[in-house]
Parts: sequence; structure tokens; C-alpha cells
Amino acid sequence: MLTDTRPDLPGDWTCDFNTGVGQWSLGGLWLDRQGARLAVRVAERHCNAFGVMHGGAMATFADAQALAVRSYSGEESDHTPTVSLSVDYLGGARFGTWLVADVTLLRTTRALIFTQALITADGKPVARSSAIYRNFQGKDAQ
Repeated sequence: MLTDTRPDLPGDWTCDFNTGVGQWSLGGLWLDRQGARLAVRVAERHCNAFGVMHGGAMATFADAQALAVRSYSGEESDHTPTVSLSVDYLGGARFGTWLVADVTLLRTTRALIFTQALITADGKPVARSSAIYRNFQGKDAQ
């Protein structure tokens, strides 16, 4: 499976988070916590009829950007539900390419986490997104 291959990208990548099962699952997400980045390799299940990543799959990937700036123990208390997500589509990501989100933590409050990301495929911008997440425990993001 393409998503199980380690990214050939600079950074310290670990695949320690799985987005779940089912048709819209991204599978394993690769994280470079030092660089506040996450990556996934575009698989066939992510693509539309034109062989590029479907917008819904891209939005699912963008919605995971909190993972790059938060540490997770897997406990329910670490859950950060999405309050708002905005995605601007700039281009397409073809089957087999690495999709990389460079995430910026904008602000953390006791109740909310604000982030933005520039998403690239083969180094070319394909989307930008901004997100707000609920911060139940009032923990600071990193």
C-alpha cells in the first residue's frame, strides 16, 4: 500500500497515526513533529475519475493539521474536534505523489486552537487551509 512507504523527504518522519477505516480513510499519516508537517501518499482510493486527489479527501487531510502541532496520547481527553475548516484548492495532487502540509500554529487559548497550512504535492502548492479546533483540556499546542 502506497501510504505505508516512508516519505523520501527531509525530516524525522514517523507513521504513528491512522485515520481509521472505510472508503474515505487516508490510512496512515506520516508526521514530522519537529517541522510541524504531516504527509500522506496519494493512493488510488483518494482519487477521482481524473486520477487526482478528490477534494473531499484533500479536505480530510487538511482537517488533520492539528496533529502536526499537538501531541496525542490516544486518550479521549486529547480529542480536538473541528470547530471550523476552510480549504482553498489551488491545484491537483496526482496518484502516487506525496502530499505535505506545512502547518503553522497561530494561537492557542484555553478553549481553542488556531492553525493554518500550506499543502503541497511534489513541492507545488495544491491547497491552503485554516482550521479552528476545540481545546477541551486547555493544553498548549507545541
